[in-house]
Amino acid sequence: MFVIIKYFKLKKMKKTLLLFLILGFLGGKTSAQSLTGDEIVGTWKVLEINVLKELPQEQLAMMAMLKDAFLKAKFTFEENHNFSFDFTFEGMAISEARWTYNEATNSYTIQASQKKANSQKLLMEIITKKEGDKILFYLSESSISLEMKKE
Repeated sequence: MFVIIKYFKLKKMKKTLLLFLILGFLGGKTSAQSLTGDEIVGTWKVLEINVLKELPQEQLAMMAMLKDAFLKAKFTFEENHNFSFDFTFEGMAISEARWTYNEATNSYTIQASQKKANSQKLLMEIITKKEGDKILFYLSESSISLEMKKE
């Protein structure tokens, strides 16, 4: 009797493991993917801004101004790893920066150019996702995502 119970438990465990492997494989195929280095190169325009968390009332007016500024913004990733961010808010635009892909975090890090004194200073980190037809940029230090289109 003990051998029969052990046999059925082992068979059930194999089926369960197989089911998890199949679901994991299918889930991996349908999940969002990051943009590759070749895909990121170009100038990107913001189509839509999504706020990812509830904001206090006093921050809503500032977010409205930021949304307008982001809709006019452009992110440029050059093939030689130069980066620029055209933004209407004074002091927030970025020129003469460098981009690199960080495999550990699946993100693009933007640092000041080596021509500048603070060349190792992290200016921005962007996590990219392809979700169906949409390209999303998540700015890691903020609570917004940007739906993007390459020009």
